[in-house]
Amino acid sequence: MKRISFLVLGLTLAILLAGCEAKPPESTETGTLRYDGMYCFIRDFDYNGLTNNYALRFYEDGTVIHTSVEQKAAGMNYFPKEKWFNRENGYYTELLGSFTVSGGEITLTTKAPEGSVYYKGTIGKDRLVLDSRSEINGFEMSGCAYVFYPFED
Repeated sequence: MKRISFLVLGLTLAILLAGCEAKPPESTETGTLRYDGMYCFIRDFDYNGLTNNYALRFYEDGTVIHTSVEQKAAGMNYFPKEKWFNRENGYYTELLGSFTVSGGEITLTTKAPEGSVYYKGTIGKDRLVLDSRSEINGFEMSGCAYVFYPFED
């Protein structure tokens, strides 16, 4: 069972890193949540032919914001920019969620006018591994690796 989990995690990370073509971020100590960038999960092409990039940004006061970007072509590698992916942007006013950290585990809720999405998982070395459940559409995902990317200076 553990071998399968590690294999799935390894394949997921390979897809993520191959899909974003970003320089791998430098490591931080295990279990430390970072606030100087965003955590991204890239879901490979779905049944609509779209690549979905999901991003989470955390703030030290327990606030989290989220966004998703659909891409219609492979290799576009589009990610949110610090300039607009922040809670000061009026667009995110209704989307402010919250999170708690206990040890190496994280629980968070993201908000949207249609409902909330609930996440639970672990904080690893420059990544979060999260399970999620949407009350918006009932969609569930498990073992999703959100890789950390610092905002560029």
